[in-house]
Amino acid sequence: MADQPVCDACDAPIDRAHSYCLTTTSVVMSEAFWRSQFKCLTDMVRMCGGDERSQAAAFAGVIRRAAASDTPWLICENCSEFFVVDRAAARAHAARGTVPKGSGAVEAGGFALFAATAWEYVFGRWPTDVQQPTVGDTCDLCAKKIYRGEFAGRIPAEVTERYLAAGILDNPPLCPPRDGQGGWVSCTVCMARTVARADRAQGGR
Repeated sequence: MADQPVCDACDAPIDRAHSYCLTTTSVVMSEAFWRSQFKCLTDMVRMCGGDERSQAAAFAGVIRRAAASDTPWLICENCSEFFVVDRAAARAHAARGTVPKGSGAVEAGGFALFAATAWEYVFGRWPTDVQQPTVGDTCDLCAKKIYRGEFAGRIPAEVTERYLAAGILDNPPLCPPRDGQGGWVSCTVCMARTVARADRAQGGR
């Protein structure tokens, strides 16, 4: 009997027909993914105490291992909320067992910013071996700092109203619509979750 496939983000058993196949690039550029991974390290980091060298080594080791993955990642439905991707294409690749274009290992330095923002979120401090950029904006849905170089999206007012009514958004935005923009700014963490839930509500998986 073939081994039961598991999610490469959370290790939950999954069915390929109801999963997503992503490239390493799509995975490592997700702050939400890094948050989930770093939460598993809280006990280890606590044992390091104030030893910044040990913490830096832990941070570097985790992102280096992820960057080295030269095969696609199989992702479950729950963890699919971490990623902003073409969900229909990712489902098709998973079901067919095909390899998405652009798969392969990546350079760790190319996504250190996204991992660093997650490290700060989980542990309350920026990793010492990554240069911290200036803050460029703030998410109107969760108040997360959006650093320069990060991605951000916009949700129009009419879409927000529809998503709130459908339960796709759990809570209304934290502020009035931005002047002249008719909507709100969303960080990638909120954007990925919203896109996944909207896709699910429309019959996608």
